[in-house]
Parts: sequence; structure tokens; C-alpha cells
Amino acid sequence: MLWIFGVVMSVATGFLVYWIIRSTPIDVGVNVDARSFKTSRQRLVGLTERLWVQGALRDSLQEVVRLNIGLADQADAVQDPYGSSRLHDLAVGRDLPIGTRLSTLIDTSAGQRILIIGEPGSGKTSHLLELADDQLRRSRKSDTAPIPMVLLLSTWAKGKDGLASWICAEARQRYAINAAEMLQWLREGQVLLLLDGLDEVADRWRETCLADIEAFCVDTAFSQCSLALTCRTNEFVALQKKVTMTKAVRVLPLTIGQVRRVLADGEPNTTALARAVAEDDTLAALLSTPLMLNIAMLAFADLQPGASLGDGDPRNLLFGVYVQKMLARVRALRRSADETLPARPLDPKEMYFHLVWLARLMTRQGETIFYPDLLTPAWLPDTGTGWTMPQKRWPIDWIVRKLGWDHTSTGLVGGALATLGGALAAAPLGAISHGFAGALIAAAGGGLLLGAGVSLTFGVLFQSPRFERWFTPVVGHDTYQIFAATSWTWSRKKAGRGLITWLLFGGFVALALFLTGASGIEAASVAIVLGLGGVLSGGTVPDHEKPPIRPHGALGASLDRLRLLLLVLLGVVVVGSATLALLRAPWTAPIAALPVTGAFMLTAGPGRAWLRYRAAQFGARTSHLFAKDLMQFMERGEDRVLLRRAGGGYMFLHRDIQEYLAEQRPDAPPTDRELLRQG
Repeated sequence: MLWIFGVVMSVATGFLVYWIIRSTPIDVGVNVDARSFKTSRQRLVGLTERLWVQGALRDSLQEVVRLNIGLADQADAVQDPYGSSRLHDLAVGRDLPIGTRLSTLIDTSAGQRILIIGEPGSGKTSHLLELADDQLRRSRKSDTAPIPMVLLLSTWAKGKDGLASWICAEARQRYAINAAEMLQWLREGQVLLLLDGLDEVADRWRETCLADIEAFCVDTAFSQCSLALTCRTNEFVALQKKVTMTKAVRVLPLTIGQVRRVLADGEPNTTALARAVAEDDTLAALLSTPLMLNIAMLAFADLQPGASLGDGDPRNLLFGVYVQKMLARVRALRRSADETLPARPLDPKEMYFHLVWLARLMTRQGETIFYPDLLTPAWLPDTGTGWTMPQKRWPIDWIVRKLGWDHTSTGLVGGALATLGGALAAAPLGAISHGFAGALIAAAGGGLLLGAGVSLTFGVLFQSPRFERWFTPVVGHDTYQIFAATSWTWSRKKAGRGLITWLLFGGFVALALFLTGASGIEAASVAIVLGLGGVLSGGTVPDHEKPPIRPHGALGASLDRLRLLLLVLLGVVVVGSATLALLRAPWTAPIAALPVTGAFMLTAGPGRAWLRYRAAQFGARTSHLFAKDLMQFMERGEDRVLLRRAGGGYMFLHRDIQEYLAEQRPDAPPTDRELLRQG
């Protein structure tokens, strides 16, 4: 009788797993058909237009005042095939005509490459995005024109195939273009690569990154692919190497004449700044980039003539005035907060506190874009950060000082959910052999044991790298792995690992049930259902094909996949229970195993995504590092022209603003008296 039940369950499981595999998109093959090419091309054009031209370019600070940012030829940065490849210093290059755009300097259809260097905030990215805008117009007129693809080098990681492998990975994650298709585009020159921020690559990897870019440039397989690369001047000079590219240009600083003309045209709002510039040569020299000029114009707007910066670093003082003004303003540059957000008054001190912590944590993670639903406990401070944390009540404060917020949040949330899940899961199993009394005893014991085990494992034992390495094959790399994803795929290898691991656990549960009075069929039924849960949740793995295009897009997709897996589990259990009932065997055991299997499905696959998000959210809120309503905080930051949307994530309006805030004290925002002298 038992073997008949096993056969039916195996057939049903195999059918439903096959259905999951067939319903999950998996990239195969190397050839790209015409329909796929056209669809991907349209997607890339639309995303570049929405995210980078309409978003980053049109919403940038440069739009506050339009400037013709000059360019100069920087030929000595390009390697001469007959000369030395070593760069000693950069000479002053020939100024190009005012209004020159990058699109006029390179032929994007002929595999040309250009380097753009300049000071922080000088307008390198603006020039790059203007090139993207010009190229989008060309690509709409001609199906053969390369499509611009903006890639942030801050995410660069060396792959086995160099830059091409990184580009393919980014294309999948950012633009939903599969690797085979992207590789073909690179070989045929169907894309214009816009690589922004070589200086944002970690110091220890920057030289390797440049070497990979140059290897790509000289590889004949990619000779048709055009490319543009930006880098800050000092970081480029520090590499002491000329680039193997077609051309190099430098973004020129603003002249004092340009600054004065802009301030004269902006009266009366620029009167205070114009007078401060005339009286302070240091401030005048600071406004040599569009970023600093626009920030200064916004910071000094509505101030009385005679106001000037206080004592200290003028750059930091100017950023401080700007941030303070933006937090206090009622209306933003683009829209009114009252039209789109709740009427609850904004507390500038609280907003400043959360912005500083966001900047600190993003900088610590090496990120320039923050996706709220990809938040994991690894973002939270550990015991080694050395930061002064907000004081909490005992015993939370004592636990945090011993474990750090990352492990504390995981341990407490995981333990609480495990206690509840263990009680609900164990009660039906106890009822199989000892009725109502057995259910109560099993619920109490299961809840306490499972809750304590999860809290101890994830909150304490995972502090040990060795212990974490031992358990990585079972639970994954808990500290750093991101589980939430906009799409999920199937892994036969991980499904097999999940089956073995969960069957072993199911065997122990089945043995315990058998020894306490359950029949062999009942014990085996529980083990089989647990094994099925291991196959479903273990084999379903995140496929970070593209970032969420809206907030909580990845978390929502993960929960949808979890619901699907639970429905599959329920369907198999119903079939198995019906089979047992027809065979006049105990049919309640598979149903009784549903709660414990569902609880354990939260520890792997899409269930793990939800669990880790809840743990990170609990830690962020309890520590008070992030606002209780995180999305409202992000929207208010955007409305105050300090943050901006980037698909489903947010980034600071400029990297320099993020770096400034990351160095500030969150609990002590600067005052007017510290920042300004009033005339």
C-alpha cells in the first residue's frame, strides 16, 4: 500500500516540477532571432530614455541653469603606438569650440572609443548622457544605428571573460537582455557603451578594470563596438597609464566670467551669491564646476546681500547650506510636496538624521543606488563599524553591542517567526499520535526548540565565519546574498540538494513520530511532503535579470513565486491524501505535514527573500537608522532635490552629496550660525 502512495506522490511531484521548469523563462542557445532583437532593442531604447535621459539628465542640477560646458582635447592621454604607454602628467589641451558635443567627436558606427575626464561635478556624466540623447535620436531614425547603453562602473566586478562578461551580466540585470544576445550585439556593434565612473571602482580594482576595458578595446571580436568612458582627472592621472582609445577630452572648469554672467542673469535671487563671490576669492574658485555653481545658487537663494560662508572648509559649508535649505523648503524644483504626499509636516532634523545614515550605509556597501526591497541585514551596522549608534532600551542595547544590528535583527525576527511557525507546524504532527494533548505538547516544544534554534544559529553562531561556511551549502550565504528578485529560475542541482537535505530532516521527524506511536505510512507521508518542500523551495533560485522598475517590484515578484510554490505543494498533498483515502490508509498525515513544510519553505528560495526583508526592515526601524515609512522618506528626499528615482531604487542627486553626508554626524545637523555669516 505504501509503495502505491509513493508512486502517486512521485508522479504528481514530477509533473508539477516539470510544469514549473517549463513555466520559468531560461535563456538557451546563442543565436538571436529577428523578433527577439527587435523586442530587446525597443526595450533598451525605452529604458535609456526613461531612466537616463528623462530621469538623470533632465532632472539633474544642471537643469537649474543651462550652461555650455566647454571641452578641451586631451590627446596626451591616448597611447601612441610608437611611444610610451606611461602617463606622467596631463598637459593643457586645445580648447574645442563652445557648444561642442561628444556626438560630433566620435563616429558611433565605426567602433570608436572616447575618454572623458574632469573634476568632480564638472559635467562628465551630463556630457555622457547628452551623447546618449543624441544617439537615441539616431537610433529612432535608423534600425542599424547603435543603441546607447549606460552602465555604472561602480558595480564592476572582474569576470572570467573580462569586460565582456561584466557587460553581459549588467545587461541581464539592468536591461533584461540575455547574455547570448548581448554578446552578439557587442560583436556586431549594435550598442554604444557608455561606461560612467572609472573613479568609482574600488581603488584596489581600478587598474584591473582599466586593463579589462583596454583589452576589450583592442579585441578584434569587438572592433565594431563604440565606447565612451568617464573618470575623474586625479584618479585617472594616478593610474599613470595612457589609454588605447581613439580620442580623449577634458571637461573644462567654468571661468569666473561665465560664473559672473550666470549670476548677473539670475537677479534678484542671485544677488547675495554674486556679492559673496565678489568678496571671497576662495568661494569664487569653488564655483568652477556646474555642480557647485548650481548648489551655491540654490543655497544662497533668498539670503540677504552680505551673507557669506562661515569658518571651515568652504566646500563642506556650501553643501551644508544647500542640504539645510532643501530640507526646510516648502516646494521643490519640480513639484509641490502637498500635491503628492501626505500632509504630515516634515521634520528637517529627523530627515537629516536618516539621510546621513542612508549615505553612510550606501557608502559602506559601495552602492550608488539603493533598492528598498533588496535591503538585507548585511546593510545594518555590525560590531566592527565603530559608529556611535542610537541608544536603545535594555536588553536590545546589550544584545546589539554583543552581536551588532545585522545579526540581532536576523536572530530576533527569525526566532519570533520560527517560534510561531514551529508551534503551528508541530501541533498537527503531535495530534497524529496523541490527539489534543499531543498537539499542545508538540506545539509548545516545537515552538521553543525551533525558535531557540533559529535565533541561536542566525543571531549568534553565524558570527563565526567557520560555522557559516559549514552551513552555507544548506542555508546559503546568509550575510551577503540577496534573495529578492524580479524573476526566478530553476536549478536542478539545488533542487537535488534541497531534496537530500530536507529528506534527512524529514527522516528524523518521521522517526520521532514512529517512536511516539504514529504508523509507518503516517511517518513516511510526513517525510515525503518535507522532501517535496525541499525540492520546490531549494530548486527555485533568484535570477537577478533586471532590477525592479518600481519600488518593491522584486519583493512582490518573490512573494508571487512563493504563493505559486505553496499552491504546488498543496496540490500534490491533496492528490496524495486522496490516494491514501482511496486505499483506506491514514490520509491526514500529508495534510498535517503542510504547516511544518510551509514554515521551512521560508528558509530557502522566495520565502527566504521575504524573511530576510522582514528582518532587515525590523533592524532598520528598531535601530531608528531608517524612517518607519521608508518609501515616504525616499519620496520626500526626492521632493527636496536631495534624492532622485532610478527605476525601482533611489540615489543621491550627486555622488559628492552622498560623500558629504556620509561624513557628517547624524544627530548634530549644522546650524545657520556655523554655516553662514549674516551681513
